[in-house]
Amino acid sequence: MLAARWPEVLQRVNDAVLVLDHQRVLRFVNTPARRLLGYAEDHAIGGRCRLTTKGVDCENACPLTFALESDIEQVDNFATVYRTKDGRAVPLTVTVIPLRDDEGSFLGAVEILRPRDPDPGFFLAGSSLTVSALRARLVRHSRGSGHLILVGERPACRDVGRAIHRFADLPIELFEVWRGSWESTPAWPPGTMYADGESATTLLQSDPHDGWRVVAGVAPGDQPLDGHLPAEVVELPKVDELRDDLALMVIAWANAMAPGITVSPGALQRLGRLACGSGLEGLEKALVAAVAAADGRIEDEHLPGDGYTSHLVDELLQTENPLAALEGRLLTEVLHRSEWRMQEAADRLGVSRVTLWRKLKDHGIERPECGEG
Repeated sequence: MLAARWPEVLQRVNDAVLVLDHQRVLRFVNTPARRLLGYAEDHAIGGRCRLTTKGVDCENACPLTFALESDIEQVDNFATVYRTKDGRAVPLTVTVIPLRDDEGSFLGAVEILRPRDPDPGFFLAGSSLTVSALRARLVRHSRGSGHLILVGERPACRDVGRAIHRFADLPIELFEVWRGSWESTPAWPPGTMYADGESATTLLQSDPHDGWRVVAGVAPGDQPLDGHLPAEVVELPKVDELRDDLALMVIAWANAMAPGITVSPGALQRLGRLACGSGLEGLEKALVAAVAAADGRIEDEHLPGDGYTSHLVDELLQTENPLAALEGRLLTEVLHRSEWRMQEAADRLGVSRVTLWRKLKDHGIERPECGEG
């Protein structure tokens, strides 16, 4: 009785489920799986698994093959990408459960498919309200077809441009960088065309292929003039506005350069200071050098000289009273790290709370309004 009822049970679960026989031919696909892969209820599905799902790992890194060769009971949360019936990429985590008889012979397998969020990249890796709101806005934009102008530092614009492309569930090979014309770009299937710097203007003046999205990155103050390709403008937050997100950003960026690499706490702190002092381009150069020098873990010794220190000294020397300016910067930084808890900040500075209040008054330092960071 139970054997006759298992299809009914699998139809009622919320996860997408595939059942394969010993030849890896699909014998059952429940309704959530049909929706996920773009197959109608009346569409017969009986081909081999890899010919139906067209997974990016089917040929060389099939989780079922791995489970069988390793003689393990199941493979959990294998990250991969399947393709829908119309060719759209769907990022998934797949759990594969091989089915064996009492003698251990392979009978078939059950695959459980769960959609996973596309990689947001390093700039959107943070968890602050600022980053969460920006990420939600860009996800909404990715569901449409409108063009976009990103205003911010070049590494941030480039990374966010790729994130928008992934949010739209498009294969990475359809993300292209502008070469000055559309002649070398196939009209179909449509993807994302990206440009920054001087080439952003020519891209925004072009006539894109139907269905293609244009994303242009421009530096603050260099927005293209009116009359160009209609596009929504999104101003990306500055590094100073993302202090609480810097650690997650650095870790995500390092992992994008070298998957699996870790960053020591000391190196993480220095890289965060470097981002504040030299911007994302300075951080990028330091990370590239550190990843090349490190052996799986970035330590202080892998980082170049602390460019933040030189930048800070140069900045302070331009003030009328560098020593007073330095004290003001120190007070502001400690208060920020203490989340403006006065007693905690005073203890860190080794002064009384009354002395701290007096120094704040001398420097004209006031607690920022809620929402200013």
